[in-house]
Parts: sequence; C-alpha cells; structure tokens
Amino acid sequence: MEIGDLVTYNGKSYVLRGLEPMSVPDRRAEIEDPDSGERRSVPVALLTAGPPQAEV
Repeated sequence: MEIGDLVTYNGKSYVLRGLEPMSVPDRRAEIEDPDSGERRSVPVALLTAGPPQAEV
C-alpha cells in the first residue's frame, strides 16, 4: 500500500493518507473518507489493499 491508494476498512473504501513507520509496534494508518473528507486513524492490520470486492 502506498499513500494515495484506495484501501478498504470495515467494507468501505478510503484513501490512504499516511502510514506510521514499519518500526512502530501496532502500526496505524491515516485514512480519508472520499465522500465526506473525514480522516481517521486505524490499525494497519485492519486495512486491505484496493476497493471492496463486489459479491457474486
């Protein structure tokens, strides 16, 4: 994952805006809701790369 990529958190797409260094325990990421512009800090472990996949 790179800054500016789309990521998924709790089934919703967000834009990745920041990442703590790899050396930080329990690393966190800053993500932005593309609709509202709201930013939040979440554990990196809970993110997946890319937008949510449509169910078939």
